[in-house]
Amino acid sequence: MIQKIASIIAATFGVLTLVASSRILYLGADPGYVVFMPLLIFNHIMGICYLIAGYLIWGYSHKGKMAAFVVFLINLIVLITISVVYLIGSGVATDSLGAMTFRTVVWLLLFMSLKMTVKNPKK
Repeated sequence: MIQKIASIIAATFGVLTLVASSRILYLGADPGYVVFMPLLIFNHIMGICYLIAGYLIWGYSHKGKMAAFVVFLINLIVLITISVVYLIGSGVATDSLGAMTFRTVVWLLLFMSLKMTVKNPKK
């Protein structure tokens, strides 16, 4: 049950990320803050990765757990990177830091829930 819920959360998160990033990338919507373009492109690509991870979580429990971990780790690395960029004053909005923190926490929680429920395959 937790695996299916995690899959739905991951896929929904992917769709929402793609919609939000597409509005800015393709429609020119103004988010109300300075857009750090490398982060926007990263988030758009990750939206697709979130959908793939959601699919893997749904049907391939161990691979899904590993996908959730990889997505969390990548988000964490980017969060640390943009935090440094923010601290040196190079155009990352506080809204972007908050959103990236949220993404990282969501994927940490997804991974931890799968880690507690999905058993490793037998060798």
